[in-house]
Amino acid sequence: MSIQTKTQLQLLAEFLLTSLSPIVKANDLDAWQENGTLILSGEDKGSEGYQVAKWKHNAVIALERFPHRRINPYNLLAMVAAFLIDSNWQRDEYGLDDPQLDIDVVSKDHATVLIEVQLMDDIELLPDDNGPVLFNGERYRVSLVPLNIAETVDVQQKGAE
Repeated sequence: MSIQTKTQLQLLAEFLLTSLSPIVKANDLDAWQENGTLILSGEDKGSEGYQVAKWKHNAVIALERFPHRRINPYNLLAMVAAFLIDSNWQRDEYGLDDPQLDIDVVSKDHATVLIEVQLMDDIELLPDDNGPVLFNGERYRVSLVPLNIAETVDVQQKGAE
């Protein structure tokens, strides 16, 4: 089982770059986080791991030289919406705002597009004797806690003859 180690912002930026490739190049995309809130949790996730917080932040993706005549800008809007819907975050439950876009046409062939979206990442810990985080008197490293999902279920019906 692979454990996701990338942030929601990294995943969104990679999704957009892959979806817009080869027309949009990697050096035309920049992404960063700003104005974040650390929502404390301390939830025991099993497997000796804990969720210590959620990181709610504004993510900004800047697309330079976006070829708005070669790529229908509505395709970009649909890509952002599709990623957020497919990410399965309960956006309403966590009060995450809808994305905002600012499009600045800089020439007849190119525009600069700023995408601002609120995202949330889980901050989870796994035991690690050399980990940098001291929590509950133990050492941990930041890593998503693996989920143990039952692959089979044994159901027995009482009173069946």
